[in-house]
Amino acid sequence: MPALGLCAVAAWALGRDDGAPRAHAAAAGEVGSCEELSPAARRGKHIYQRGVTEDGRPIEGAIVGGAAALSGREAACAGCHGPSGQGTTEGGVTAPPLAAERRLASSGERGGGAGQGRRPGQGAMSAAALVTAIREGRGPAGPWLSPVMPRYRLEEADLSDLVEYLGCVGRDLDPGVTAGSVALGAALPLTGPDAPVGAAARDVLIAAFADVNAQGGIYRRRIELRVEDSAGPSGEAGATARLLDRGVLALVGSAFDGDPALRARLSEERAPLVGPLALAGAPGLADGAPAASAPGLADGAPGRAREAAGGGAAGADDVVFQVLPGPDVLARVAVKHLAGAPANAGSLALVVHTRDRAGEAWASGARAEAAHRDLPAPPALSFEPGRLSPRDVAGAVRAHGVRAVLFWGPGADLASARAALDDAGSAAPIYASLGSLAGSAGAPSREIAGRVLFLYPGSLGERERASEDALHAFLRRVGVAPGPLGVQASAYVAAQIAIEALKRAGAHATREGLIAALEQLRDFDAGPAPPVTFARNRRTGVLGASVFRMDPASDAPAPVPASVWIEVVP
Repeated sequence: MPALGLCAVAAWALGRDDGAPRAHAAAAGEVGSCEELSPAARRGKHIYQRGVTEDGRPIEGAIVGGAAALSGREAACAGCHGPSGQGTTEGGVTAPPLAAERRLASSGERGGGAGQGRRPGQGAMSAAALVTAIREGRGPAGPWLSPVMPRYRLEEADLSDLVEYLGCVGRDLDPGVTAGSVALGAALPLTGPDAPVGAAARDVLIAAFADVNAQGGIYRRRIELRVEDSAGPSGEAGATARLLDRGVLALVGSAFDGDPALRARLSEERAPLVGPLALAGAPGLADGAPAASAPGLADGAPGRAREAAGGGAAGADDVVFQVLPGPDVLARVAVKHLAGAPANAGSLALVVHTRDRAGEAWASGARAEAAHRDLPAPPALSFEPGRLSPRDVAGAVRAHGVRAVLFWGPGADLASARAALDDAGSAAPIYASLGSLAGSAGAPSREIAGRVLFLYPGSLGERERASEDALHAFLRRVGVAPGPLGVQASAYVAAQIAIEALKRAGAHATREGLIAALEQLRDFDAGPAPPVTFARNRRTGVLGASVFRMDPASDAPAPVPASVWIEVVP
């Protein structure tokens, strides 16, 4: 149960006037124009939403008589009172509403500000009452506040900024939001070799939002999509920066390669990125499974394609909500599957991976899952893409006596790894991401099909076929031309998640509200993907995969399940 935030004091002070001087200019609850916040109110909003001042100083306090200390985001007002000041109840503790309209409704008062049925000064927050509550934990009439109400150390200037914002909480407008519309953005390749990919994603996003608009929008707001070309000289970072400068509430289905600087800017602006598309190292995006009956989501080739996808766990500062798991999670699934076979209990696996960020994540995930299961740390062999030495692989297999190989890399190197096992006289299976086949011409060879256990984070079987049929039906109904189905599926899933989050965020659409709504998604059916779950410490919607092999006897290799769905914990 989170501690009641700093702004709980407002519930005690609002509606009272003890004759003390007001804090700063606007008193909380007074009515005025809040569409464009003053500099002080913007600083106060930073404190309210994040528990940190604009210059990076965390606010600090204590609860339960000093038994526990709070700092930064865990003490932010919005954590308990809601991003829009709507108030919340959790664990039997109610954080009352702070937004003027909701506060008046909950207290039974009617009317607006002064001059609309209320005495001048009624509903104002006095500086003295606020300071007493914050620093001493007492209400205006003297009683102690709840023991979970923090007692804070807050500088006068910061308090003044906060009170300035409280006068607008619930009525201010975030970027991209107007009375009649909410703008979302997507940085997509619209020129160059990946232009068909960008166009396919753009068209599906536009169609999905138009479908909602035709039904009246969300809280009477139309969804507008703004697109910038990520294939230009400034790349994804430049295109995303232009979208943020133009004003968008969030990014949806936008190209993202995991650039730390871009991730940092999104985090700083608290602009969520929902369902990013990851460009593959080869031209275009992967279409998922190679068989005609398994289109799946855009799985991406190993390397740059999956560097954008993180692991299951994430801090609350991360605003990138990835749908599919990254290489570390897939490696954990492989280790879990390998360890589940009685013949392999306690056995070693050799991790073979590309010498890049994604490959290192693959190796890290394998080590983490092995440690979780009290297995020996798996030995690893790294290589430059396209330069895997079969001799090195064979030597490592003999030296360590491994029972399986966990491979991350392109398809040509996967073939080299298979040949190396043959040379070493080893029958060990190879675990590999289905993305290893991205960009490969034609179906996998019979040798690969018979030896490799593929990891696939999409749906298989009846659910996959039903999802594919539903997606095709949607594309036909809205008039979207056939394109790379994996990309279209990814864009559709991203759009459906964003639409659902906007609905849950409420009529006062804010970035923080959208983030909070995303964190509350549990087993959400977004269409052609497994059920999606996010949380405060989870930014990857799908934390699992299926294991399957290709039937080498089939003329058109089809997936043959080798496991049920395997889930791992964040």
